[in-house]
Amino acid sequence: MRWLILLFLALGLYADYPWSPNVRVSVEAPWDTLNQGESCFAIWGDSIFSVCNTAERGRVATAPFAYSYDGGQSFTQYPFIDSSTGITWHTDPVIEVDDSGRVHMLIQFQINLLNHYLSTDGGQTWCDTVTITSDYGVDKPWMIINKNEIYITWEQVSGQIGLWFAKSTDYGKTFTKRRIWNRTGISALCMDEEENIHLALLKWYQALYYRKSTDKGASWLPEHFLSDNYYQTGYGDRFPLNSITATGNVVFVTFVDTRKGDWDVWGIRSSDGGNTWGEKFVINDSSGGQCKGWAVFDPYGGLHVGYYHTPDWPTSSTSLFSYRYQFSPDSGKTFYPSIRVSDTAVRSMNTFLGEYHVLRTDSEYVYVIWSDGRNGDYNDLYFAKAKISELSCPEPTTAKSNPASRFSIPTLWRGKIRLNLPGRITLFDCTGRKIRHLSPGRSVIDSRTIPSGIIFVRARGKVYKVVNLH
Repeated sequence: MRWLILLFLALGLYADYPWSPNVRVSVEAPWDTLNQGESCFAIWGDSIFSVCNTAERGRVATAPFAYSYDGGQSFTQYPFIDSSTGITWHTDPVIEVDDSGRVHMLIQFQINLLNHYLSTDGGQTWCDTVTITSDYGVDKPWMIINKNEIYITWEQVSGQIGLWFAKSTDYGKTFTKRRIWNRTGISALCMDEEENIHLALLKWYQALYYRKSTDKGASWLPEHFLSDNYYQTGYGDRFPLNSITATGNVVFVTFVDTRKGDWDVWGIRSSDGGNTWGEKFVINDSSGGQCKGWAVFDPYGGLHVGYYHTPDWPTSSTSLFSYRYQFSPDSGKTFYPSIRVSDTAVRSMNTFLGEYHVLRTDSEYVYVIWSDGRNGDYNDLYFAKAKISELSCPEPTTAKSNPASRFSIPTLWRGKIRLNLPGRITLFDCTGRKIRHLSPGRSVIDSRTIPSGIIFVRARGKVYKVVNLH
C-alpha cells in the first residue's frame, strides 16, 4: 500500500487552490494504532481544538484530542480518557468554544451516559465534569454554544423515547433537560444572529424534519416535513448525515440520499426563517459516492459545503476517497463547481470513516478536518483551511482597474482613521461577530470606539485584516 501512496505523491496530486497543503492532526505514537474518524473541532483565534472517536472505540477507552496554537500549522494530539466512568466504550464526541475561549467537550459513553467536560487552559487539562444524562439509552448528541449558554440535543431510545434538549446558562456548571419531541433520529443544531435555534431531525432512512425555537429552547414551533429519505450503506459510510446552518432569514439543511442510484449530498433551503421551504436538490456536481455532507454560513452570508467523494459506486475497500468543497455566493441558491480539499485520493483503512466531519468559519478562513488512509495503516485526521475572500472570488480577472475605484486600508489603526469608501463596508471581530457597518463616501473611524486587536474589514468582495492598536 505504501508504494501506491508514494505513486500518488509522485503524480503530483494536491489540493485545489486556495486550499492549504494538508496538515496531519493525528500523531505517530504508541497509543495511536487506531482508525481515527467522526471528528469535530472548534476555532478560537489561532487556536484549533479537535476531538474524534475511533473505529476501535468499542474496546479502546481513547477519544483522541488535539490542539494547535499556530492556526493549524502543527498539531499536538493525546489520548483523552475518563477512567472515572468505569466505561471503555465511547462515541459521538462534540467540541465547542465559549465567548471566553474556554473549551467544552461532549462525549457519549456506552449507551446511557452523556458527559460534559470543560477546559480553561486550551485543552491541557479538564475540569468541572458534568453528567447530562445517565438513566436511559442515548445516541447522537449535538451541542452549540452562545455566550455563556450551552444547548444540547440527543435522541433517547429507552424510557421516555424521543428527542431531548438540555440547556445551561452558566457555562456548563448546571443543566436543565426535558423531552421536546416524541420523534427520534439524528439531530443537527445551529443558532442564527437573532439567537433563534434551528433544529433538523433525520429519522434513519425515513424522513427529514425541521423545528425552530425563538426563545432559546423554552418552546418550539410546530414541525415541518422537509423530505423523505432513501439511503443505502456502503464501504466508508453507514448513515445519511444531516447538517443545518442559518444566517438572517435563510436556513439551509443538507442530508445524504441514494434515490438517484448512488450517494448524493442534497440541500433544501428556506428564505423566510424556516416558515416555508423550497424544493430539495443535489448539491454535488459529480457522480459516484458523495457522503458526510456538512454546511456552514460564514459571517458575510457565503455558504460553504464539504463532503467526501469517490468515483465508485457501489463503494468497496479499493475505492479512492477525497474530500471536496463547494461555495455558494447567494446563500444556497447556486453553487460554484466543486474543488478538492484533500491533496490525495486514497482508500479507507476501515469500513467506517466516521459519521460526521464538520466545517468551521471565522472572519477570514474556512476550516475543515477529515479522516483518510493515506498512511497505509490506519485512518488519520488531516486539516486544511482556505481564505474566504479567495474562495468567494475563484476566477482571476485580467481587466485593468480604474484608479478612481481603488480601495486601500491601513493595516495598523490608531486614533481617528479617515477613509473614502467606494461602497458599504462591514467590520468584524476575530470570531466573526459583526461590529459595525459604514456607508459609502467619506468616513472617519475612531479606533477607540471598536474593540482592540485583530479586526476584519469586508469591502468590495474582499476581506482586509487590520490591527486596532487603540
